[in-house]
Amino acid sequence: MAGSLVCGTGIAATGQQAKEPPAAAGVTGVTAAEAASAGKPRRLDEKIIASFSGNRCVTRPAQDAVMGFSLPTQIIEMLAKGGQKVTAGQMLLRGDDREESATVRLQKMQAETDLPVQRAKAAADLAELEYNRLKDIKDKGGSGLQEVERARLTFETSRIDWELAKIRQAQEVLTVERMESRLDRLRLKAPFNGIVDAILVDVGQAVSENEKVLRVVDISKIEMDVGSPTEDPRTWKLTVGDKAWVLLDVAGSPRLSEGRVDEVAPTADLGSRSRRIRVVIDNPEGPTQLIAGEPAWVRFSEPATEVVEMVRASGGA
Repeated sequence: MAGSLVCGTGIAATGQQAKEPPAAAGVTGVTAAEAASAGKPRRLDEKIIASFSGNRCVTRPAQDAVMGFSLPTQIIEMLAKGGQKVTAGQMLLRGDDREESATVRLQKMQAETDLPVQRAKAAADLAELEYNRLKDIKDKGGSGLQEVERARLTFETSRIDWELAKIRQAQEVLTVERMESRLDRLRLKAPFNGIVDAILVDVGQAVSENEKVLRVVDISKIEMDVGSPTEDPRTWKLTVGDKAWVLLDVAGSPRLSEGRVDEVAPTADLGSRSRRIRVVIDNPEGPTQLIAGEPAWVRFSEPATEVVEMVRASGGA
């Protein structure tokens, strides 16, 4: 369940530089500037952001599912935890499904046996045999018409009962599928390959219908919805597959990545005079994998060499 995030423009730096405090007593090899910056969050250099001249946005997972049970239940088993990698179809949480599970097993027993069909067929075969015997006797002058007609009707009724038995057998199989569907509503499974972001309940906790209990995300790709200004002629010419350049803030260090246009909205927002452009970048596993939810800046023309060199000089890639 991925919501759209509309991006805006960069933010200029404000505020004054703090004075450097004296070095802490007993600490050697630490400058006053380092002591002043200790414990403070790092921010991307505003000069790099301004030189890059991109549209500000927020990164998000390629797939994002916030899940809950469609029936009121009680959590009886947790099979995953936050940060765990999961595969599509893997069980994550179980509600109290004991009664439904027993009902499914009972219904399967009824669906897997064809004894009622065999019995109905045997009755039809017996009625056919009786009918044919009485008809032969009548042809030889040894049986009355009423007895033959009664046997014929019994045979026809038995054939109908046999067909009805086959229909009921098919209905038993469909009933199993219906009950299994209800059972699945008490079991939360991963909708795609990804990572459990958070589980919001504990074993034994009662949850209501549609209460959000866990979130699964896929960050193998990172998406951004960029509000590209309609005053820019390039916005009108963008198509799926076009290149995009993305400046990322990674713990205060710049990283320059190349992405691609994945969606181009056919409409514009009048208030912001912008058009939604979805940009995707690959995000392979490893020490350089990005965290979704961080700020980014996107442009649709290759940045100048000076900007690239500025990023590299700042320790970025």
